[in-house]
This record gives sequence, C-alpha cells and structure tokens, in this order.
Amino acid sequence: MVVDTSIVLAVFFNEPAGPWALDQLQRNRHDLQMSTVNYAEALILIQDRQPRLFQEIRDKIEESSMRLIPPTAEQAEVAALARLRYPLNLGDCFAYALAKQEGCPLLTLDRDFRRTDVKVVVP
Repeated sequence: MVVDTSIVLAVFFNEPAGPWALDQLQRNRHDLQMSTVNYAEALILIQDRQPRLFQEIRDKIEESSMRLIPPTAEQAEVAALARLRYPLNLGDCFAYALAKQEGCPLLTLDRDFRRTDVKVVVP
C-alpha cells in the first residue's frame, strides 16, 4: 500500500481523520511504502508547522516499517503524464506513480485521487 503525504500529516497534526489514518497504517504496517518525494513533502510541512517536533516525527517515520522508495525515471514519466491527465500536485503525482508501478492501493485523504485509475483507500 502506498501512503500519501496527507495520511502522515493527519496523524502527526491530529487532524479529524488522524485516528482513521493511524488505524489504516497500523492494519497495513507490513505493506507500507512511500515515495521519497512525498516524504520530502511531509518533512517540509512538518518543519514549517511543528519545528520543535520535527526531529521526533522524522525519527518515528524513519523507524517505522514504512519503506521509503526513491523515484525511478519510469515513475517520473508516469508522474508527468498524471500531472497532465489528473488535477494532482507534484507530490500526488509521485504517490500515484508509485501505486501505479507497484499495482497496489493508495492510502490517502485526498479525494482527487478518485479520478485516477489506481485503487484508492479513503475514509
């Protein structure tokens, strides 16, 4: 299962969907992966919104069972096509590309992914 940035932020920023997101992460803990593009996006937003907690949150993510996957050239091409085809931002395009390449569902809070051709897990 590919994890979108919105899931990580919901958990660490105690957003209303945070408990649902945490439950999904725990249920799928042995099968989680995230593009390093999305990881960078999450780190930027965490540093911006919770700078005092940045190190602690970063350590929790890196110590988790979630695999951080660097993008390949093929994923970059899929992401570029997704940007032109769907209303997705750059980070979302790489979450989409990883899910597409791996043939697995995308865990997200972003309903824009419903317009794509990957299986989406949303509340």
